[in-house]
Amino acid sequence: MATLRALLLALAAAAALIISFPASATTLRSVEWTLTEIGAAPADDAQWQAYDLPLRWSARPGEETPRGLALRLRATLEAPPSVAWAVLLSYASTGGRVSVNGRMVGEIRADDARTHVRWRRPHLLAIDPALLVAGENSILLQTAYRGGVHGLAGVEIGPLAELSRDYELRYFASTILPWIGGTLAACFTLLFTLLWLRRHDPTIALVALASAFWVLRSAYFLIETVPVAAAMWLDLLFYVASGGFAVVMTLVLLRLAGRTGARAAWLPVLYAAIGPALLLVTGGQATSHLDRLWLPGLIGVVAIGLLYALLSRVRKHESLQIVVITAITVAIAAAVYDYGVAQGWLPEATVLALHWAGPLLLAALATPVVDRFVRVLREAEGARNDLESRVREREQMLKRNYERLREGERIQATAAERQRIMQDMHDGLGTQLVSSLMLVERGALTQAQVAQVLRESIDDMRLAIDALAQGSSDLLASLGNLRYRMEPRFRAAGIELIWDARDMPEELNINPDAVLPILRIVQESLTNALKHSGARAVSVALQVTQTGEEAPLLQIRVTDNGKGIAGERVGGRGLMNMRSRANKIGGTLTLESVPGAGTRVKFTYQLTEYHTGLTRSPTQLGLNTEAIIERFREGNG
Repeated sequence: MATLRALLLALAAAAALIISFPASATTLRSVEWTLTEIGAAPADDAQWQAYDLPLRWSARPGEETPRGLALRLRATLEAPPSVAWAVLLSYASTGGRVSVNGRMVGEIRADDARTHVRWRRPHLLAIDPALLVAGENSILLQTAYRGGVHGLAGVEIGPLAELSRDYELRYFASTILPWIGGTLAACFTLLFTLLWLRRHDPTIALVALASAFWVLRSAYFLIETVPVAAAMWLDLLFYVASGGFAVVMTLVLLRLAGRTGARAAWLPVLYAAIGPALLLVTGGQATSHLDRLWLPGLIGVVAIGLLYALLSRVRKHESLQIVVITAITVAIAAAVYDYGVAQGWLPEATVLALHWAGPLLLAALATPVVDRFVRVLREAEGARNDLESRVREREQMLKRNYERLREGERIQATAAERQRIMQDMHDGLGTQLVSSLMLVERGALTQAQVAQVLRESIDDMRLAIDALAQGSSDLLASLGNLRYRMEPRFRAAGIELIWDARDMPEELNINPDAVLPILRIVQESLTNALKHSGARAVSVALQVTQTGEEAPLLQIRVTDNGKGIAGERVGGRGLMNMRSRANKIGGTLTLESVPGAGTRVKFTYQLTEYHTGLTRSPTQLGLNTEAIIERFREGNG
């Protein structure tokens, strides 16, 4: 016990260095005490009892009826002051009315029928110099108190200017510091709760819990006046916050020792729950016992956890987390100092060390988490830079591969196009030239027939060239070239060639493999009409139609008003070739003929993928040969 008292006195001396007292102010060392009626002045024959300051007294916890009390202090002056003076009450837990030489100088709210007060802040009351006299001066504090522990300490009298500085320092230590600690803890609670919601890390959860308990503890010291019915619940808030904070500190130390299981936490949790449970069971009667026995037990639990963590880390030859260990050690020392203040073992009971040690401990607990968070950010930034570098490399590689692939596809498409044209010329122009050569060698063709064969071969060759020259996709341009070549022949034969492309686009890009077969179908249809129909007019109608969400349809109709086709010629070789070409590209070909009225060849092709330009202006048919065929069909039907 002597060692503990020596330690507490050393801590008190260190705390005294923080708060300096004015040299010219007088510190009052003793006080006289007597019981009175609430609000009444002490009687002339009252019995006064003298005590040394700091003064502590208590009443049975839970007592609801306040008692009156008068406290008298004496200050001796050599001469009346010429400047404003003041009395500083560094700690007057019950408040009360303050008088100097029988004249009231101020009133601090005290207990009444509805309110319970527990002042922790200092109070500075100005004194008119005229109230002070040379010799002995009496300072009277009339107050009231209920159950619990109360105190009076740090009473000074002196010039107002000097005591104001001392008041500001004490106000900062008793009120502003808890506000700062509570605000910092609230920020930590919000920040680490949000972090825990994003990442369920036990360390982050412990920091958030410790901060939340410190917010509750700070609220207890900042709430100084409460309704009488809420006084016990305010005490419960303090015990819950103190026990919870001690449990979290113990869990942190156990984690440092490598004990992360739930079994290691049940003993400190159980001990921390004893205090609030006893307070509730006894209806607030156990506060004095809890303050004297249970609170130092919490300090002991944390101290045991600290010792266990230190021994475990040293035994395993692991590096110590100096910041956390040091902060917890300082917090334990501060808690021991505050306990000595609460028990009256120290000469001054005005400053609580945990008000500043607690926020430092929270900051120390947050340091490893923040450090790890910063390290993760740096690693993430390095990984992002590395990923960006790899992505750029992959992009360059993909670009090169894509260029090679495009080049390969272009070469492959060119080769396929060459093969297609060669195959088409072999099957068409080549076959026609070979068969014609055989007939010429046999002498079966006249000179006019040979010229006709050569002319048809040239047309076939030009048709293939046109299909290739238009990029193998623009059907309308290729049909325009075909029309340009065919019109002089129809004109020389006295047949009108009408080209109807109403509502057609400026361009019609389709599958390149389908362009040449369509051109050959149209060419064959026109050639047959020119040679065999005996018509006065031949029309070519082009149209793109679409129904609902289905793919558009390209329709090409070649109609003449000639003599029609005899039944035995409907299945001729030329028509078979036209149907074969249509089937190869997925199109359909139908033939309608009315003897003596004309013939219509209808080709239909579904445009699964195509691109069109602007729409042309519609053109008018010069001769409606389709109407003639329809009339004949209706008449024969």
